[in-house]
Amino acid sequence: MIRIRETISPVLSEFLKEFTTKDDRADVINNVFGVGTSTLRDLVYRVNPVTDKSLPALKLLLLKASQNADSKIKQAKNCKKEVKKVIDCI
Repeated sequence: MIRIRETISPVLSEFLKEFTTKDDRADVINNVFGVGTSTLRDLVYRVNPVTDKSLPALKLLLLKASQNADSKIKQAKNCKKEVKKVIDCI
């Protein structure tokens, strides 16, 4: 759960670090007025607490992380399928 005036959980922080990039953060900042890239980075790294102002940006970044995770799952499934084809031919 995300609470205003508290940092995000360590688990959520690791999730955001694993599944988002600095480019993802920059894209989010372009869509949210009044929040800078350093603020969003500090939220991810648990340096700053969540504020009413930063919450919309954090929400967009979480959505991006979820999309990126789905893409990695799809990529991993395709990899397994291709590897199986190669192994079956050996």
